[in-house]
Amino acid sequence: MNKTEMKTTTMRGRPAITDAKRQRMRNEIANIAKQLFQDEGYTTISMRRIAREMGCSPMTLYQYYNAKIDILRTLWSDVFNELFDELEVVSRTHTNMLHCLGITYVQYWLDHTEYYRLVFMTDGVNQSDVSTFIDSPELVQRFSVFALAISGSFSEKIEPEELKLKLDAFLCFLNGIAHNQITISGYSWADPDKMVAMAVSAVTD
Repeated sequence: MNKTEMKTTTMRGRPAITDAKRQRMRNEIANIAKQLFQDEGYTTISMRRIAREMGCSPMTLYQYYNAKIDILRTLWSDVFNELFDELEVVSRTHTNMLHCLGITYVQYWLDHTEYYRLVFMTDGVNQSDVSTFIDSPELVQRFSVFALAISGSFSEKIEPEELKLKLDAFLCFLNGIAHNQITISGYSWADPDKMVAMAVSAVTD
């Protein structure tokens, strides 16, 4: 093969996808999928349908996501990153840290009910899919902001088992407050700030 033939062969090859293009396409796919999931439900939407809305072939879609659940996990990750970015700011700027973290966490879901439903109320998702996401080192690390705030509320060191119990209980309190306010909105619930204060007292007294 001479140089001209080699050059022609190289030009005919499919150009590599740059990192910037890959991220841009992943974002576009995720945004379209999010709207479809919210409007029509996760279980009713297929990769083929997402590709049609994107104006591309399903084969093109699979260059960026291996499966529909991978798109959903990306959406979950985006939501939690936004939430925990807010919590990180709170942890650096407030002295009454645990209460401020708690009310910021609850208020985030109340302000973004569509995100809450996407994360916690999506039908057709297997528990193993949820566990894979929840147990990821990145997410576990970000939840540690609550553990640090709880341990900082005590003058003496808390044993790991007790700290985990307090952390799990506190998160159950917070998610319960948000869940009931969102799903039973017709009921006249008490002030979320006061309920968070009770949750703080329960895990720090």
